[in-house]
Amino acid sequence: MIARRYVTGALTVALGIALAVGHAALAAGTPKVNFKLIYQAALLSNQAYQGKSEIIGDYPGLSAWVATPGHTDVQYVLIINDKRKAQVIAVRGTDNNVNWNLDMDTRSVEDQKDGILMHQGFRKAAEAIYHNVKPRLKRDYRTYLTGHSLGGAVAAILGTYLIDDGYHIAAIYTFGQPRFTNRAGAERYRNMPLLRVVNQDDVVAAFPDDSASGKHVYAHTGAAINILSGPYYVYFDVNQSIKFSPGVLARYFTQISVEDHKLEWYLKHLRAKLDGGIEVSFAERDKYIVRVKPGLGATTGVKTDYKTNFNSQQ
Repeated sequence: MIARRYVTGALTVALGIALAVGHAALAAGTPKVNFKLIYQAALLSNQAYQGKSEIIGDYPGLSAWVATPGHTDVQYVLIINDKRKAQVIAVRGTDNNVNWNLDMDTRSVEDQKDGILMHQGFRKAAEAIYHNVKPRLKRDYRTYLTGHSLGGAVAAILGTYLIDDGYHIAAIYTFGQPRFTNRAGAERYRNMPLLRVVNQDDVVAAFPDDSASGKHVYAHTGAAINILSGPYYVYFDVNQSIKFSPGVLARYFTQISVEDHKLEWYLKHLRAKLDGGIEVSFAERDKYIVRVKPGLGATTGVKTDYKTNFNSQQ
């Protein structure tokens, strides 16, 4: 959807056993959210907007692959750590007009692989990446997926494909992810280890409501956290997420924000929670929302020096 390139410099990302444990705690019903891990996944989603040489240069000694397969111009990054038997796929969000056309292709089609209804544009990008990345994946490795905006929807669809193929999907973290399926599809993949992160009133997370034909209603799946200013956030379990998402655009149209979709604001609000978050109820959330002027940046203080990284043995 609406995205820009935000370069944070050399990136180190902690994705390992702790990430899977952290997400398992989220799925248990009384979550203790590990914001350090979520923030690091956001940094990797951010890095997917960079150029190929910049990305590969950040992972000496590891297998790193960057590609934009098919005619979708959606870039993805694959990083493999053989020593830890882990692999990460990060998918770039909207970065050009070709991507934008995918966003706007909201026709609903039955996916031939999953057999569920899917957003045509997101499915097209996911299918292209799936066929390109699958020969490079290690079946017995822990697999992580992440992405912002369009990239989040594609990462989630890739998760459904790889789950059906028998891969071990340890966790999927998406940021500002739009919907990619309907209620039936959301129910089918309700147990997918997906955590959607939504910044305040991010408009893209409310799209699309209906398919282009108007015959189908889209719905979210997976648990979700709504990050607010400072240490505050709201948590939605899978049941709440599926039930709440249809029609949310109409119900909260006056509150949605384009500025809230920018990845730099996701990073800022996640950084504010690195020492721990405070969960509040949905009814209280308006007290912790801070509006910003369009164009105002949030890059000051971006941390890029995490000591634990994908190459570490922690």
